[in-house]
Amino acid sequence: MRTVKFGIAAALVAALLGNALVTRADETGKPGHTIKEIMKLAHNPKTKLAKKVIDGDGTAEDKKSLVTLYTELGQNTPKKGSPEAWKERTDAVVKAAKDVEAGKSGAEASLQKAINCAACHKEHK
Repeated sequence: MRTVKFGIAAALVAALLGNALVTRADETGKPGHTIKEIMKLAHNPKTKLAKKVIDGDGTAEDKKSLVTLYTELGQNTPKKGSPEAWKERTDAVVKAAKDVEAGKSGAEASLQKAINCAACHKEHK
């Protein structure tokens, strides 16, 4: 019974997260989330969204949410660093996330490689 309750709770959290991502998107092309919000939603140890997707445990909705978050990440402006480097990094992460969503072979490893937190933080945070 406890497993069923946990499963239902997890499904509700995933649905709410997905809904929040879709409803925050702005039609003007402006991101619906800040960089900080995206980092919390995608990389937070509690949600583990990126980790679940990379490990192959993410649902289709998780993958879609991750693509949305990383797309919005590229629409933001970092605190420092060149805009060209930011675009290059975020484009690579978006491409890798889309490849995972499409089910391409080896895409999870590419996504893991593209999410290079230390390098990105060193240059842009």
